[in-house]
Amino acid sequence: MRTVRTTIQPHVDVEVSDAEYLDLERQGLLVQRPSDSAPAAAPAKTLTPAKAKEADR
Repeated sequence: MRTVRTTIQPHVDVEVSDAEYLDLERQGLLVQRPSDSAPAAAPAKTLTPAKAKEADR
């Protein structure tokens, strides 16, 4: 059994069998989790002291 969220009720966790999971996936009804669909965010850029002074101008 897997716990998934569907596009029909994205706020509800639903337990489905492997066959149901494959059917929902084939139909495009599963909500993609952020870790599944998007790569990790890039770290924020930090300014060096010299560049920080330039940005203040």
